[in-house]
Amino acid sequence: MAVIRALEVGFGTTSLTTGYADGEPVIKTFSSFVAQTDPNKSGLNAGLNKRDTVSITINGQNYEIGPDAQLASDKSSSRVLNSSYITSDQYQALLFGSMLYMNADTIDLFVLALPVEHWSRREQLKSLVVGKHTIKDRTIEVKNAWVIVQPLGGLLDYADSIGQSGFDELREQTVLSVDPGFGTFDYVTSAGLKLNDTRSGGADLGMSSVLSACAKTLRTAFPNLHDFPIEKIDEAFYKNDGYIRVSGKKYPFPVCKGETVDNKPVNIEFDLRPAIESVTQNAVTKLKNVVGNGGDIDLIILMGGACNIYKEALQSAYPDHDIVVVKNPITSICRGMHLGGMQYYEALKKMNAA
Repeated sequence: MAVIRALEVGFGTTSLTTGYADGEPVIKTFSSFVAQTDPNKSGLNAGLNKRDTVSITINGQNYEIGPDAQLASDKSSSRVLNSSYITSDQYQALLFGSMLYMNADTIDLFVLALPVEHWSRREQLKSLVVGKHTIKDRTIEVKNAWVIVQPLGGLLDYADSIGQSGFDELREQTVLSVDPGFGTFDYVTSAGLKLNDTRSGGADLGMSSVLSACAKTLRTAFPNLHDFPIEKIDEAFYKNDGYIRVSGKKYPFPVCKGETVDNKPVNIEFDLRPAIESVTQNAVTKLKNVVGNGGDIDLIILMGGACNIYKEALQSAYPDHDIVVVKNPITSICRGMHLGGMQYYEALKKMNAA
């Protein structure tokens, strides 16, 4: 049986497949946080408190990636949020470090995805991964690679979920697939699964822009915090239930009117809704300028960890459409990549046999 693995290195999270269970690809997801570390201090990461990370050396510098990478971080650590992207040390640490999680020393087909704005670099990425790689004490061989745009992974996941009759109908439809990620806001228009390049695109208006806009407002509300902790805003969106925790206190989120969550009066007021809307509406306006008013769009699919934050702006721009949110927005792209890779591999095999 061919060994297929998929890896989506996003600006916010990294998802990869490690094998199969009950016919489904097993997906591991963690923050795309890359910790620059000192190998001389690795003895601190031992015993019962061992971090769930892998260590890898890129261009002479040691990095840790994985679910607990932030525990190893210092001020030089970061996410992959720069224009060099696949050539950056951070991206390559996530790329090659993730291979150590994949439970395979030989990968017949490695499926990778790029944001729409980096799609032109697909051959560069393919050449980077195909071949033999010595990572730590292992040699991992990648025999072939298939690179797709990230929103296509979510579309493939959705196509798998609707059964054969639904897929037959989908092939005749014009579909808009929208992926609000951490760094970029991506979208592709397709006829079924066939992409329309001229009506696809992306903008640097992902969730990181929402967090930055919120931080600007919160710095005014909390004048003692000149460098407002972005991770606290991130937690308020994804982890907390209607509050943001700042300096040990819980404030209502996204609007605080001078009281904490437990109704204690404070000299703090803020309303983050205008900041959020300024980013989400700007992103959707750019999309609409490229895609059009949607009269010929049969289906709009929404995916990505930030999908619910952008849904209102997208629905406002396309009020006559039903917007379908994929079942598992954070992992749907990776799952679709893996399933698509299985079909792609079989198609290649048949073509080579012919």
